[in-house]
Amino acid sequence: MTEDVRQASSDKSAIRPFQVGFPEAALGDLRRRVNATRWPEQETVSDDSQGVRLAMMRELARYWASDYDWHKCQARLNDLPQFITEIDGLDIHFIHVRSPHSGALPLIVTHGWPGSVIEQLKIIEPLANPTAHGASAADAFDLVIPSLPGHGFSAKPASTGWDPARIARAWAVLMTRLGYPRFVAQGGDWGAAVTQAMGIQASPMRNGAPTSIPYAISVFPGELYQAPRSWAERAYPHNLIYYNNLDRGGHFAAWEQPDLCAAEIRAAFRSLR
Repeated sequence: MTEDVRQASSDKSAIRPFQVGFPEAALGDLRRRVNATRWPEQETVSDDSQGVRLAMMRELARYWASDYDWHKCQARLNDLPQFITEIDGLDIHFIHVRSPHSGALPLIVTHGWPGSVIEQLKIIEPLANPTAHGASAADAFDLVIPSLPGHGFSAKPASTGWDPARIARAWAVLMTRLGYPRFVAQGGDWGAAVTQAMGIQASPMRNGAPTSIPYAISVFPGELYQAPRSWAERAYPHNLIYYNNLDRGGHFAAWEQPDLCAAEIRAAFRSLR
């Protein structure tokens, strides 16, 4: 990876432009190592009761070594405004896309573990420029999509302690640094834990429960846990502003069903504009 400007600076809060860049030699070495995998013996059953089947793993390795076009993905990332800034002693990478519509609502989106910002690429345009996707300009967002510490292009922590609560505090610093004192947040998987922590930290507590920060929940049928409305209403008795069950989509909703996911995000935060 490379930064456009990698100059020493006394201002640790500086926001530095960033571009993704890997030498072809590094990509070639990765393909060689994938192709050199020493495979175990085939499983003794005809189902997945003994784990992921050998044939599937071989096909997956073949795809990554032969078919996957990293240069295409890299170019897609580099078409977006990317930056790095130091927060709490760690370099944090993030995508920052400003909407062409005035009055856009700032939104920070957090990916899951062990994923990356690539999970969110498909929802950027529908959220930032809704009029090009059949929605209203009043539903536009300014998007901030950071890489979790140790993931993607963010720096790797040198010690323990970067739990969801600490990441949540870092995200609040990031949004303030970008000039967004008021914003909304969304996340799935590990990103949901970070988003939950942000809400707790920003809200006074009364009786596991925040009392002033609004919460919204979208339940996708392929999700690992599908929270029923009754649970959501008990978990957020004072501040659940939106709940909906969807008919398709799963754990990686932003990647699997980007239009549906974007529509849910618009609906969830509409009352807060």
